[in-house]
Amino acid sequence: MAPLSIMPGRIRYESKYLVGKLHICRYLQERIINLKGLTAVTVNHRTGRVLVEFDEKQIDRQSLTQHINHIIKEGEDKATGGWLLSVEKKNSKIFLTSTAKHAFMDVFAHVFLPKPLNVLVPIALNAVMTGRN
Repeated sequence: MAPLSIMPGRIRYESKYLVGKLHICRYLQERIINLKGLTAVTVNHRTGRVLVEFDEKQIDRQSLTQHINHIIKEGEDKATGGWLLSVEKKNSKIFLTSTAKHAFMDVFAHVFLPKPLNVLVPIALNAVMTGRN
């Protein structure tokens, strides 16, 4: 992780490793904010950038960089074991529930409704449920 820009009380890091790794970025953001002296942390999984605002009297840049690297390594180790953050588990449950509803609706329509309603009703209900009416 290399510092991209440094200002008093503010440092921006960039890591190509973080690009596209939402689970590790979330883990980093959840863990790093607990460090003494940090006031704000923003982690972007699309750009791989980490913006940290901190009190230089409580933590120095070198130890901050070491903590960030350690947390990223820790998140990487947990991710290889199939671990997910609680937020990702909640999001996957919502996705699964939504997918299950749509599948059930399609099966129900094809079995119980006459043609062409068995195709048109699920399309209309899907549009209403997703707000595309």
